[in-house]
Amino acid sequence: MAITYALMKNPAYTRVSFQDSSTLAVKELTVLTEGMDVKNIRVEEIGGVPYVLFDFDKPFSENERCILSRLSFVYAIFEIQNDMLKPIMPNANYFIDQELSSILKYTGKTNELFTRLMLNLAHFHIKNLPSNGAVLNILDPLAGKGTTLFEALMQGHNAYGVEVDAKVVHESVVYLKKYLETAKYKHTTHTEKTSGQSLIGKFTATRNQISIARSKEEQGSSRHFEILDGDTRNTSGFFKKNHFHAIIADLPYGVQHGSKTGTNKKQKPQGAAITRNALGLISEAMPGWVRVLKPGGVIVLAWNLFLISRDEMAALLTTHGFVLPDIGIDFSHRVDQAIDRDLIIGILSNR
Repeated sequence: MAITYALMKNPAYTRVSFQDSSTLAVKELTVLTEGMDVKNIRVEEIGGVPYVLFDFDKPFSENERCILSRLSFVYAIFEIQNDMLKPIMPNANYFIDQELSSILKYTGKTNELFTRLMLNLAHFHIKNLPSNGAVLNILDPLAGKGTTLFEALMQGHNAYGVEVDAKVVHESVVYLKKYLETAKYKHTTHTEKTSGQSLIGKFTATRNQISIARSKEEQGSSRHFEILDGDTRNTSGFFKKNHFHAIIADLPYGVQHGSKTGTNKKQKPQGAAITRNALGLISEAMPGWVRVLKPGGVIVLAWNLFLISRDEMAALLTTHGFVLPDIGIDFSHRVDQAIDRDLIIGILSNR
């Protein structure tokens, strides 16, 4: 006899979508539980509160419980017995507490729960997982203050970022160091100037690195955090070829996330004009992004459909060797009156 489970949404999840966030939650659950034989996914109200329900033929294994616990929208898990909710202890097994990505607040920040959704989709579609099956190298080439990096660290991955604004990079590093000190994580820091040649020319940047372990005993299995204050179009010079399992980015789509066009002699666009459309920027950056991504690696991008059509984004990825998986689900959703957000997944073909 099938068991019915109920997933309570995180109260903050309503900020992800301007419209009904339950629809987005159902879509994530549908994709990420493929192969688990989850049945009859639906939304129902219990005591006036909407839950995402589904049927399953057996109690969860530890791996299945971890998958459900890491869904971006999940706040609590229940089994329904005789019209009563029986709590099930979540088991997300995070490397760092979820507060790491939620404490830092600033205008223009990508919602950390939406970022978690993007990471979950990337992990699900990676074809060549590392031998340890868990620790991935994740790159956000448009990192901002590091929400994607903090979410990647939280899930136990190595996190790398590129951000053109040196002040923003400094604030990100200072915040992470303070958090690690307060939470008593073992960590070491290193900062160095770097220069070289990328696909678009010479560059200089500052590389900020932090090695993180939860305890002295775990220092042999530390996680790596790294962020550079550089132009994303120089990504091929910042990192080794075939280094990353996934690239995840929320593209510039507004005043706060205004991308910049044009360059100065150092290939840094600080003096350039602001544009709200990021298509030109990522078209120039994509060859470098592809070079540092492993064959079979995944790219997940989010952007504003009011500025770039899905056909334009799909054409850009396929032109650079990505295969778009046919998941049969549309993740587009309204964030506010000015942003109709979509996301796209690409798997890099072997080359």
